[in-house]
Amino acid sequence: MSAFYALAYADRVELLTDGAIYQPDGTLTDIRSKVWASHHVPMAVTGRGPSVVVETMARLVVTLAAGGTFDGAMDRLAEVVAGRRDQECPQHFEMAIVGMSGAHGPCVYYFASKDAYGAFEPWTLYRIPDGELGAGAELSREDMATIGDASGGLLGVAVPLFEAMRKQKGPNPTDPAAPHVHGIGGHLDWTVVDASGVATVRLHDWPDVVGEKIDPEREGYEPGWAEAG
Repeated sequence: MSAFYALAYADRVELLTDGAIYQPDGTLTDIRSKVWASHHVPMAVTGRGPSVVVETMARLVVTLAAGGTFDGAMDRLAEVVAGRRDQECPQHFEMAIVGMSGAHGPCVYYFASKDAYGAFEPWTLYRIPDGELGAGAELSREDMATIGDASGGLLGVAVPLFEAMRKQKGPNPTDPAAPHVHGIGGHLDWTVVDASGVATVRLHDWPDVVGEKIDPEREGYEPGWAEAG
């Protein structure tokens, strides 16, 4: 149960992602960035699911943007995604794409191999109408009340939001039979996509240890502001 949260503003899209790579039982196997940025158009990609599958799909999306526009990449992606509907997918995943559209402005797109939420047909590319898309632990009203206001940007709410989700065990939405685990950790990245391109900043590091399960109560983290690229 990794997490991401994307929100479109008038002039940009912001994206939050954690860095945990873990086994089905929750054992952390790696900590790394889960954001793939295009060098050709203002666009970034993230996802949840088996890490190899997510990275493969993310690199495919980025490749589709080479030498073109964000809108052209989304048109091509819609065709590619639809063309895979009849193919078996033993390892399910979900993907989020954020970017600057010439037709729609700041945008958030989504597709998945499985309808995990009862709202999205598998292998169908959706543009999220209100530009807000989140995947992670469900939070109570009390939790939400303490996180703050994101109307001006995600920077001020990023750490409290992910800390609240990190404390909860949750299911893998693409594999409901898997055990509930703490799956949010490693670090927290903040990505901003605007007309000038893509920038990612490391906001926070958790003291998670590769080879062990994520423990939200573990002490000793060192908050950081190092650029992730």
